[in-house]
Amino acid sequence: MRTPNTQCEICKNPLYRRPFEIKKAKGFCCVGCRSELYKRRPPSPNLELGREKGTNHLEGIPKSKASNTKRSKSHKKWCKDNPLKVKERGEKCRGEKHYNWKGGASKLNTSIRQMHENRKWMESVKGRDKKCVCGSIKNLEAHHLIPLKLLLEIHKITNRDEARRCKQLWDIKNGITLCRKCHYKIDNRKYNDND
Repeated sequence: MRTPNTQCEICKNPLYRRPFEIKKAKGFCCVGCRSELYKRRPPSPNLELGREKGTNHLEGIPKSKASNTKRSKSHKKWCKDNPLKVKERGEKCRGEKHYNWKGGASKLNTSIRQMHENRKWMESVKGRDKKCVCGSIKNLEAHHLIPLKLLLEIHKITNRDEARRCKQLWDIKNGITLCRKCHYKIDNRKYNDND
């Protein structure tokens, strides 16, 4: 039998634990006292976050910028190395195969605005202008000079694939950068400072 080097927190009986266990553990107890020890310990604050059934167990736990960047880089690398798997994964959950499919109920205009190509178009317009016509650099948004609805009618676009192939739709000359206040004014919407 080994020489005891610690003791049970509950019954104070001598115990032996390996040196690396002593460095890691918050406390020790014998097998009979284990349930009592767990009752006494306060719950970990991280256990309350995202532990509902069906949720990600890490949801709500803040992650460092470095770990987010590392995860993002590795995911981008994987996508670059496996383009066929990425395409296959996309086809699995697109359109009628998506869990939230409602029979194609969303409008084409809304659907196109949510496309990756539209996001790239907005970023390139904002990157080119870098500020609003009023000089503001806060809350910048990209605005279509020729409205998207009119472009869809002119080019007779009826689905996302046709929109993806239409070059005039993604032309950055048809965009201007505006701050949110100016954008609301041009679209005849009431601007609220809380928006």
